[in-house]
Amino acid sequence: LSLPPCCALAPALPFMKMDRNSNAGIEALVPSAHSAERSSFSAPAPSSEGGANKLTSRQLAMNLICGGLGTGMFSLPSSTAGSSLLPAFVMLLGMVVLNAWTIMILVDAAEAHQVFDIGALVGLLPHRVLRGRLRLGALAQAFINAMVVVVCMISLISYLIVIDDALAPFVKGTSVDFGGSRVPPVTLAALCMVPLCFLEQRYLSWSSAVALLVNVYIIAVMGVLFVKTSSSDEGLPHGSCLLGVGKGSISMLAVLGQCFVVQMCVLPMYEELEDRNPRTFKHCLLIAFGVLAVIFGLFALLGYLTFGPKVSGNALKDLPHATYTAIARIGTILVASALYPIMAIPMVAPVRNMASSRYGTSCTKLLTTLTIFAMVLTSYIFALIVPDLLVVNVIGGALCVGVFASVGPGLVGLYLTRSEGASWKALMYVLILFGMANAVAGIVFPDNYEGDMSSHCAISAVQ
Repeated sequence: LSLPPCCALAPALPFMKMDRNSNAGIEALVPSAHSAERSSFSAPAPSSEGGANKLTSRQLAMNLICGGLGTGMFSLPSSTAGSSLLPAFVMLLGMVVLNAWTIMILVDAAEAHQVFDIGALVGLLPHRVLRGRLRLGALAQAFINAMVVVVCMISLISYLIVIDDALAPFVKGTSVDFGGSRVPPVTLAALCMVPLCFLEQRYLSWSSAVALLVNVYIIAVMGVLFVKTSSSDEGLPHGSCLLGVGKGSISMLAVLGQCFVVQMCVLPMYEELEDRNPRTFKHCLLIAFGVLAVIFGLFALLGYLTFGPKVSGNALKDLPHATYTAIARIGTILVASALYPIMAIPMVAPVRNMASSRYGTSCTKLLTTLTIFAMVLTSYIFALIVPDLLVVNVIGGALCVGVFASVGPGLVGLYLTRSEGASWKALMYVLILFGMANAVAGIVFPDNYEGDMSSHCAISAVQ
């Protein structure tokens, strides 16, 4: 469990005047935005002089790996149940290729224009719309900023759901069970998030290292459970499908997007890369995505085969009651609690910066406090309304693929890269249309529809 790939709010919000040809905007928006919002990742904070503190290739690869280990991973077994194993792994490889390709479109354009955040980059789009009254770049920049806020809010909702799911086994059957109601634990989690959102980020800098350890430990737990289940008298649950076709493939594609899409964060990372060049970054990217593909593939495979087609939208809910699984749940609660306030930065910082530039200290504190309460309240309400982590991850992932892995890179590829020709433009239009279709499909079909797969399975995985 680590930060999902919606980490950094693109600069130049409509109410903030910033230079699109520099990275000063992101520094003003969130101090040390990359290191703070990515929970440090053992990387040095960026130098305000553009100077000595640079990311090595190894640190960059680790940043990218940690950036992918989000709550989306917990929904991979459930989404695999709706798509079957072989198509799931084909889609996993396809998502790796899609994201690596579109990230490099952004990186090449960023290097060419010396603009190192996705909001400012799309702000350079030249064409005008609405009968020439509005520049396409300004419209795209405002849209990207708004979508980062939306995706960050979805991440906050997912953290509250994960905390609730992890707490449930500890309170079940006790005096604080409240008849199995979700309201008390979600309320408790939300109330705990309020003071955490006022903490300085340095007090939460431990979360990246712990998050990585917790993820590794959870995969080890899944491996132990798989061995125990497969060697038991009952064996693995029946009904798992090796090859089939079903509309649950839509959720698989979306959840993979929630796992792999890091386009919102890569350009500030790239700017800080030591001896920066696209070839070195591509090498780091391929290593990171290779590691993530192995991690996600293992978790999806082990979770699906161990728990069967009825696996929960959050696979951690299906863990048995034991000391070693309790450790996994406690670790998940701690990391989600630390990451919640970090993910709140992109929504709180613009308000704080705007207020500090226009009003006094007391007014700035008041507006910041109201923003935090409104943000926590919103995530709390939606966490109660949508209790299934799979639904949240499918919607969030569909939006990530649609906006940040398709529409954004497609527009950049059309207008801000050196590649030209009819075939390249046609490919960019196909990319944009694919992203838009994926976003709509994920919102319309947010379930895994594993029942549909049971009637369309050609080859069973467990005999």
